[in-house]
Amino acid sequence: MQKLVLSSIWLLFLFYSLLGYSQKLTRSLEKRVLVKTNLFSLIAQKPTFSLEKIFKRGYSAEISFVQGEFNFFFFTDHYQYQGFLIRTKKYLGDMEFSKLNPYMAVYTGTLKRTIQTEGQSNNAGWFGFSTRNFSSNSIRGGGSFGLAYFSKSKIVLDGQTSLGYGRYIHLNQANPNTYAKGYLDMQVWLSVGYAF
Repeated sequence: MQKLVLSSIWLLFLFYSLLGYSQKLTRSLEKRVLVKTNLFSLIAQKPTFSLEKIFKRGYSAEISFVQGEFNFFFFTDHYQYQGFLIRTKKYLGDMEFSKLNPYMAVYTGTLKRTIQTEGQSNNAGWFGFSTRNFSSNSIRGGGSFGLAYFSKSKIVLDGQTSLGYGRYIHLNQANPNTYAKGYLDMQVWLSVGYAF
C-alpha cells in the first residue's frame, strides 16, 4: 500500500513537470530564507539543520548538515553518519501560501559512514552475516522530489524523498571490511521550519 501511494506521488510530480504551466511566483514568497529541521532525525537520535534561500522564478538553494545514529538496524549493530548537502530546487508552478507546492531538486554532498556489526549465524547455519567494522568518507549526489507547504503564519512543512549514489573516497581495498566502492543513497525527509 505504501509503495502504491509513493508511486502515485511520483506520477503526480512527473505529470506537473510535463505540463509546464506558468511560473508566476507569489511575490511574498520570493527572497525568503527558510530554517528547517528534519523530524525523522528524532528517530536517528541527532538533529539535522537546513537553510534554504528562495530566489525568483521558483528556484531555491538549500544547504543542510545531516547526522544520525542507529543501533540494531537491518543486521547492523551500529550505523552512524554525518555530512553536508547542497540541494538546488525548482518549484513546479506558482508558489502559494496554504497550498502544497511540488518541487524537483538535485543534490550533492559529503557523508562519513561508520558501520559496525558483530557477525551471527542461525542454528541451522543457513543464514548469517559476517563481522564488519567499516568507516569511510564519501561523495554523493542524486535527485529529489518533494512537497512544501507554507502557512500564512510562516511555518513551513517540507516532505521529500531522494535517490542517488554515493562513492567512497580514499577507500582501503586491502581492508576485509570493504565490500563495495559505493552505495545507494536513499533519503526520506519530513522537515518543519520557519520562513523569515
